Amino acid sequence: MEKTVATLDKGTTYSSWNYSGQRMATGSTDGTLAIFDSVDTASSSFTCSSRSRVHEASIVKVVWVPPEYGDAVACIYADGTLSLWEEVVEDSRPLQWKLCKDFNKSSNQVLDVQFGVSLTGLKLVGIGNGYHLTFSLHLTA
Repeated sequence: MEKTVATLDKGTTYSSWNYSGQRMATGSTDGTLAIFDSVDTASSSFTCSSRSRVHEASIVKVVWVPPEYGDAVACIYADGTLSLWEEVVEDSRPLQWKLCKDFNKSSNQVLDVQFGVSLTGLKLVGIGNGYHLTFSLHLTA
């Protein structure tokens, strides 16, 4: 039996569930990052709670940060760059996604990214054609 979970934007190229399965992030050809939330935990329906154009190039991959470090995602773009976005609360405004770290474009493209938890905190590892990037993040758990 088929059931629609969410209606995605035209041009969506990638989707990723968070660790609990209660949120989904999508990336689009126009560089838009969209976040979908489950309105009711008993329901399997999701609605878009945030949508922002975060880059000029297409988003080719989205990876959620482990849950003990809050709500954040890493995005890889078609131009080979990588950025980290964190959901924040400012004053009485609704939740917003803010750029946490932008990894500048080099001659090599980032092709994949993963997170790992170590004794010293959160690690981000990016893999490209011919190199790797390891970055320690100082997010509080």
